Amino acid sequence: MTISPEAYLDSVLSAPCPEAALLIADALNLRYPGAAIFLYGSGISVSAGENATDILFDFYVIAPDYRTAVPNLVERLAARAVPPNVYYFELETPAGLLRSKYALLSMAAFERLVSKRTFHSYFWARFAQPCRLVRCPQAQKPRMIAAVKTAIATFLRNSQGLVDNPRDWRAVWLAGMNASYKAELRAESSDRAAKLIENYREWPATVAAFALDPSARRTRRADAAWRLRALMGAYLSIIRLLKATATFRGGLDYIAWKVKRHAGVDVAVRPWERKHPFIAAPLVAARYYRLRAEARKAAQS
Repeated sequence: MTISPEAYLDSVLSAPCPEAALLIADALNLRYPGAAIFLYGSGISVSAGENATDILFDFYVIAPDYRTAVPNLVERLAARAVPPNVYYFELETPAGLLRSKYALLSMAAFERLVSKRTFHSYFWARFAQPCRLVRCPQAQKPRMIAAVKTAIATFLRNSQGLVDNPRDWRAVWLAGMNASYKAELRAESSDRAAKLIENYREWPATVAAFALDPSARRTRRADAAWRLRALMGAYLSIIRLLKATATFRGGLDYIAWKVKRHAGVDVAVRPWERKHPFIAAPLVAARYYRLRAEARKAAQS
């Protein structure tokens, strides 16, 4: 029996995900009623025995509209001008403190950003890869599945012109993923895309079967488009980083947690620094280097 693209996407999007991620999604759902919540990234594959308190879960919250989801006018304007707004979110549970970051979009913005109406690959390259729709109002589920299907088609069809055989699904995926990394200034290893394609199992070939354009061919125009996306990505990355200093609530706490986890240095973010992250960031950085130097000196004595 042949399964429809929508049914296949539904089966993957609805697949089980870690209990810790569900707890965070439920808390985010209370904050954003009526939202669809996607889990993506390595948090999807957290094993049963793995400590969820060591994981930073990544979500996309697709809210019904910006006006109700982002009451602050400045933040709302930032969400419209340079999407997405990114926030840090912690949830205290009996098992420990769970950490996450989430990107916020309106449903209308999400549908536009994963379509061919959006030139840069930031959104449609992400949602062409497998994710989980962990919470979603039933009435909105077909709309979210359709948006993911659109993202896949947009990504693959923009990538087909990069390869000599545009019907070779693996070559198209490899070329497209590597091009998207360059378009976001992501320093990925040369074999990163190949490893992900392997980890995605049947997904790349299955979605390619219904999304590839059978009439596509390699073109200079496709190469030029991806070079332009890489150029745009340099500026967009800087703009998003600057914007995040204002909208990434709890960002300093997140950075402090990462530093303590990886370097063993507790920079202890102060209350006033949380309120003024843009001003405080250089001071926190200086404190980190001082504490690290002191720790090294103590270790040598």
